[in-house]
Amino acid sequence: QNVRSWTRRGHPYLDSSTMSSSPILVDRVPELLTRTEPLSPSLLASLAVGPDPTIVELPAGTELHSLVASHVMKHASAARSFGMRVGSGNSRCCDGSDSEDDDDAQSRVATKVLGLGTFEFTFESAKIFAVHHTLGEVVGTNCSASLMRTLVLVSDADISALVRFCDHLIAAADACTGNVFNIFRWHVQHQYWHKAETAQARPVESVVLPAELKSKLVDDIADFAAPATKQWYVQHGIPYKRSYLLHGSPGAGKTSIIQALAGRFKRNVCYFSSLSHPEMTDDGLKSAVQRVPAKSILVFEDIDAVFTGGRGKKDGDKSAVTFSGLLNALDGVGGSSGQLFVLTTNHRERLDPALIRNGRVDMHVHFSDATSEQMRMLFAQFYPKAEPALAAAFEEALTAELGERTVSMAQLQAYFIQMRKRPAEAAAAEVKKVMEEVVTRMIREDEGAASDGKTQPGEEAAAEEEAAVAGEEKKEPQKAAAAAQPSKEVHVHVHVGS
Repeated sequence: QNVRSWTRRGHPYLDSSTMSSSPILVDRVPELLTRTEPLSPSLLASLAVGPDPTIVELPAGTELHSLVASHVMKHASAARSFGMRVGSGNSRCCDGSDSEDDDDAQSRVATKVLGLGTFEFTFESAKIFAVHHTLGEVVGTNCSASLMRTLVLVSDADISALVRFCDHLIAAADACTGNVFNIFRWHVQHQYWHKAETAQARPVESVVLPAELKSKLVDDIADFAAPATKQWYVQHGIPYKRSYLLHGSPGAGKTSIIQALAGRFKRNVCYFSSLSHPEMTDDGLKSAVQRVPAKSILVFEDIDAVFTGGRGKKDGDKSAVTFSGLLNALDGVGGSSGQLFVLTTNHRERLDPALIRNGRVDMHVHFSDATSEQMRMLFAQFYPKAEPALAAAFEEALTAELGERTVSMAQLQAYFIQMRKRPAEAAAAEVKKVMEEVVTRMIREDEGAASDGKTQPGEEAAAEEEAAVAGEEKKEPQKAAAAAQPSKEVHVHVHVGS
């Protein structure tokens, strides 16, 4: 055998032409690759810049990398290199595409991302080159083989100009303009708030809630946002933040009012839905609060589902977030100036008192099932041309039909969707259909409560085993009694002679 091996940057290669049998791999220690420059001298020389340019490197996976790449796609001259991925129509707001088709906004579409290459654009009259390139060799990741990708900014302008450029992109990403607001979600692995989509803001008046409840929330946030309020908080050494607990019946409008308030006060909505992520830690939660976009509403939905029995972790929850880490985040430890915290739950009684005490949660807002006022308001919203008397008749008939029972706003909305092709008079008269849905819900709840009371699989097996043992014990006396009885068997003996 004449087997030779080569190591090129740490990878073995075999000369197959000389192999007469199975190859033999010779392990070699890979050479440590180092670099002291973000770009090779030859690539840097190809750019129209001076001998001593300013260079800024933005690794892939960072928020600035995403913001700069989106900007380059929109503003770079002669940009022709792109990548493609599947996204929703709303995600095109982040890649520079414009679509006014409502159907496109709700469908899966191809969205473009910045491809590899050199791109040129200007900012404040300064020429900037963006070099999007790969570096090194292919490495294995959790999903597939991958190359290190980085985006490098090169300009003859000084570093302050590039800092202003990045600050400009951050401010633009955080801004809520017109009748839309931004929705962000925390990216655990890369530790930044990812702009998931933009959403159309709805007027607060369109949310069918009791007028007193809406006015209570709107007035409180307006007072908090006033410049004099901030100055008062600073003077008294109190963290300038405001926290709300929205609790009560499911389908009562908690999510709807959050989005309406975001549109009213031009704030982003940041959903923190990764508290149970395996890689989530107290430090990660602290970083999320520190880096939350300016003027945001930070939402912790279904906060009762994070910790069971007050402070205990749920079964299967592999995150390292502790109860004290969550309390520190709500207290504003780590920086959250001017932010609004909103906690939602359908079961306030399950929350630890320390989580919702005064000073940590400033206002508790209860959301109940549909009131008489909401019944009339929702009827008028679906039938705006109907007479007010018809809405009142609907409310009276439905209240009489329900008796002591209640109906959720989600159930009422489902009823009006069902009746969307019927006239207002029919919707006001056929309230028995609402009652049928209420009864169905009650039956489902009773069945769910009954299933909660059933024995667990292990307990059921143990019960079956005990029953089997008891059955065998009962059989023993029966066997003994049977043995004591005279035998009724007939024995036949056949003798065969030789």
